[in-house]
Amino acid sequence: DQGHACLSSAGSGLCATEQKFSIDSTFAVDGSFTFDDVLNTVDIDLTLATATMTGGHDGVSEVVFTNVNYVVAGMSIFNSGGQLFGTSQTSGSITGNYEQTDGISTLVGPTAIAPMSSVFTAFSCSNVNVPGALCGLTVGALLRDFNLDVGTTGSGDAFDFVHTFNFSVAIPEPGTASLLALGLLTLGLRRHRR
Repeated sequence: DQGHACLSSAGSGLCATEQKFSIDSTFAVDGSFTFDDVLNTVDIDLTLATATMTGGHDGVSEVVFTNVNYVVAGMSIFNSGGQLFGTSQTSGSITGNYEQTDGISTLVGPTAIAPMSSVFTAFSCSNVNVPGALCGLTVGALLRDFNLDVGTTGSGDAFDFVHTFNFSVAIPEPGTASLLALGLLTLGLRRHRR
């Protein structure tokens, strides 16, 4: 629910200070989160239905993302007392669509985001031992590898994008899961006896 974009030519490390577009409101994501407490890894699959970045460059005042899927598998994490922290930069994939508008009409797009590899980093979760863990993940921040063209002339200028997500993870209470399993087993036994 945060993000910004800058010209790739801005130079490494300057994207946050020289941003041309930014997300200024919260947008919903949906998906799955799997924590392997034996291997200490996480798999994340998030889908962003729609999000709009506002700003200005070459006649474009908005960059609108639709149906964007972010997938990372096997990210190494450090687990400490219900707190998870990413310990590595892990390559993941991004697919979806984006279009460029002047705030009223579509100028360019919708354009497919070709399946691209991007670095997923700055991952953390708190309170993972209770229902409703809060997690965060940043995509494309370090190696400036989330690149899209923005502009109405020619093919546009290369822009680096950064997307940061804050999301909650629904973790069932152990008692609830056990009761559900017991209930399903009981239903199965009753059906078998008939």
